[in-house]
Amino acid sequence: MNITQLNDDGGRKVLQIEAPWSDIAADYQDLVTRYAKVRVQGFRAGKAPLQVVEQRFKKEIIDDLKAFITKRLGREALREAGAEALGLLEASEIACEPGKPFRASLRYFPMPEFQLPDLADLKTDDDGTDPRDHISRRLLELVPFEVPDELIRQELDLDGLTVSMRGGGPWRAAADRIRLMLILKKIARQEGIDVDETDVGKRIAEKAIEFGTTKESLQKELEEGGGTARLKDMLLAESTLEYLMGGSGIKTQP
Repeated sequence: MNITQLNDDGGRKVLQIEAPWSDIAADYQDLVTRYAKVRVQGFRAGKAPLQVVEQRFKKEIIDDLKAFITKRLGREALREAGAEALGLLEASEIACEPGKPFRASLRYFPMPEFQLPDLADLKTDDDGTDPRDHISRRLLELVPFEVPDELIRQELDLDGLTVSMRGGGPWRAAADRIRLMLILKKIARQEGIDVDETDVGKRIAEKAIEFGTTKESLQKELEEGGGTARLKDMLLAESTLEYLMGGSGIKTQP
């Protein structure tokens, strides 16, 4: 894969990627095989020739391939460039056609640089309040940095809020949630804390029961909206807060 660093765009970094068809041919064939299980008029289920399947579901296969390859190669491009994205990658100018090279431009906000505090400075007060709240407030005090306005607006959108004025209460709360999540993720990386797909699947199953739906339906909905990664971040934040309360040498103030 070829990676070209382009000029920054509105605070975002821009990478242009190109990969030969040989790098994604196997993914294309996997999708064709998957669509071959769908019934095609004139053939028994799963019995249509692959050439017929490719022609019948051409648009759907290419759309799925674009989404999958953009995500996979986007992660690889960031890793090879030694970069880390804040939020989701935004892809544009995607060229994806069987037998031809894959091309796309990726825009992303770079991860802000900040230093973690000494975890021993997060002592909690034994005043009956939730230690998680105290630790969260303390982290926000000790680790000041800014996050892009657009990410704050996206956070507000997820809450169903439309805020026209920057700096109000909802705006600050959304900015603090983003900052806290980033701080906790960096602590998790430093301390070797992680959550796996089993943890994510378990939480999705719990939420599916709560919402009165199936795990499969909820998981599909989350994946389409980028919610699975957000859920994993939330679980990682929860695990890190639990660690900070009991496993890192943090003591309760008498």
